Amino acid sequence: MATPTPLAGRTVVEFSQFIAGPTAGQLLADFGASVVKIEPANGDGSRALPGSEHGSAYFRCFNTGKESRILDTRRDDDASVLADLLSRADAMICNLAPRGLRRLNLGPDRILDRFPQIVATYVSGYGQDDDRTCMDTIAQCESGFAWMNGNVDGTPRVSTSWPVDFYSGHYAAMSTAMAVLDAKRAGGIVIDLTMMEVASAMLLGPAAILLSEGGTLGAPSGNRDRASSPSGIYECADGHVYIYGGLDPYWQSLRNETGGPHASFSERMARAEEFDANVEAWTRPQQADDVLSTLARLRIPAGKVRHPGEALDVIRTLRPDAGVTIRDNGEAVPAFPALFNGKRIDRQPAPPLGQPTSNGGVSHER
Repeated sequence: MATPTPLAGRTVVEFSQFIAGPTAGQLLADFGASVVKIEPANGDGSRALPGSEHGSAYFRCFNTGKESRILDTRRDDDASVLADLLSRADAMICNLAPRGLRRLNLGPDRILDRFPQIVATYVSGYGQDDDRTCMDTIAQCESGFAWMNGNVDGTPRVSTSWPVDFYSGHYAAMSTAMAVLDAKRAGGIVIDLTMMEVASAMLLGPAAILLSEGGTLGAPSGNRDRASSPSGIYECADGHVYIYGGLDPYWQSLRNETGGPHASFSERMARAEEFDANVEAWTRPQQADDVLSTLARLRIPAGKVRHPGEALDVIRTLRPDAGVTIRDNGEAVPAFPALFNGKRIDRQPAPPLGQPTSNGGVSHER
């Protein structure tokens, strides 16, 4: 059985680097597009980041199923090659600096004049009129997320992953695919995506609505849930668990174990530290698995805080090839997380610099 390929026969030129743009290109390749990744002679900057004997783990995570082409766009002949590729492409994904795009006459104000049928998707930090460099962690800070995600002492805290990049790549891929497949589209279209807006939509979420309506936010709460109490990470004798015990039905069951008091939702929110202490006094002497066993019996949502290595082992037991697929040579390829009638998109490894993928992109037959 084949997995879905609605983008089969479509060509995407990916003119991007690091995470956001490459993630978008990867997702389009997953659903059948032929993605040509344009790289300078030394490659996408993520190729130089840490990895193993198979190369940078960062590059290989976000560039499966693509072809790599080396072009020096400062040279007239290579710029002509890029123009020829774009003239035949259905879409372009780009997260390069706006000033660089202007130099190449590939900015959103020129792209449709040169390539009238293309779907051109731009990912930037602050918009195409702002040349400031924006990385994921900068967007986390500038958007307010690092403050909202702060520690209980009020110090800001960024995610050690790259959520703004991930979400930007997903929005860029979805927007590009919808535009390419729109049967009513009569010509090219410019899609303009900013990391700041993505951070607001996906990381601030309800907080953005509350603030816009004149509301206020509580102080940073660290690992404590902002919208229920007691809910958070609690110490056990051999590690930590997360317990979501703050909704009224959960607390009524949990308090019988912890010896906690009757209290309304609003009272628990106002005295969150006190209720967290009550729960942790119960969890601290116990093994994490014993705590989770009790919570499962009570039907209270909870989970163990696991080291990523242990977590990967757990994930791999859920479904075949979950998390990563290990190839015959020992190389790990990130797995597409959805199954289609039980079948998974068969991602091929990220390409060596300047080469097509060794197995022809993405296979949709398993």
